[in-house]
Amino acid sequence: MNYAPQILNYLRSSEGIREIYIAPKSVPVEKKEDKFVKIMDVIFTPDDVRDTLIALKSYAYYSGSSLGREGTFSFGLQGIGRFRVSYLTQRGSYLICIVKTPYEIPKLENLLTNVKALQPIEDLVNLRSSGIVVVTGQTPVAVSTFVYSYLQHVAQNYYRIIYIIEKPISFLLRHERSIVVQVEAGVDVETFEEALRNAFLIDPDIVYIGYREFISEKDAKNVLRLVDTDTVVFIHAPYLEKDHFLKEFPYLKKHIKYYVVVEKDKDGMLEVKL
Repeated sequence: MNYAPQILNYLRSSEGIREIYIAPKSVPVEKKEDKFVKIMDVIFTPDDVRDTLIALKSYAYYSGSSLGREGTFSFGLQGIGRFRVSYLTQRGSYLICIVKTPYEIPKLENLLTNVKALQPIEDLVNLRSSGIVVVTGQTPVAVSTFVYSYLQHVAQNYYRIIYIIEKPISFLLRHERSIVVQVEAGVDVETFEEALRNAFLIDPDIVYIGYREFISEKDAKNVLRLVDTDTVVFIHAPYLEKDHFLKEFPYLKKHIKYYVVVEKDKDGMLEVKL
């Protein structure tokens, strides 16, 4: 049975970042801090999980023809929020993680506890300098929400070309003073590598490379080329330790201007540390 309507209706009830897990032979739960909260009194069968996943994927801009063994997709529902859905196969059945973020990108002042901490990055953008800003944190969705909030601030206040590469797209960023180009790997182009190469076709001022489990050597060298063309590159890295990132790509060291760690407090606000 498809339980997507009930789950989306539950997520409609509050704002902020929410995280839902759906597994076979279990009730669906919401992860809150260090505990799980039951959201329905129904124990899902493997067929229930699959049918719900198919229904959720139908909302995506590019739904594709089959689920495959694992994947991610995103979609937005006005008045409810934006959703990033990830799934994998375990013992022949699907397990689903649904992360809800606000439909509209939050303003920096409503999202961060310490907006003034961003002044060094603001100076980097304002002065049209080049360099790499590595952004990381324990919660990928919190990191992407922060980056989009900052890029929205840039789009509203500066005349820049902003080039975004993600899989899937987290938010839709509007053109304002800036021109925004958003490319989804696997939809608009085949791979992240191709999307990164295409950046050189439009000479962007700012590039955002969304979350990836692995950054390849080719990608790192393309980032270096972008920096050499006076571009500020934001990288959402999986590494929580600065030394780990530098060990992987030592030749990027002198180009990394800031290493930003994003943390979420108990009230759902974000704090950044440079």
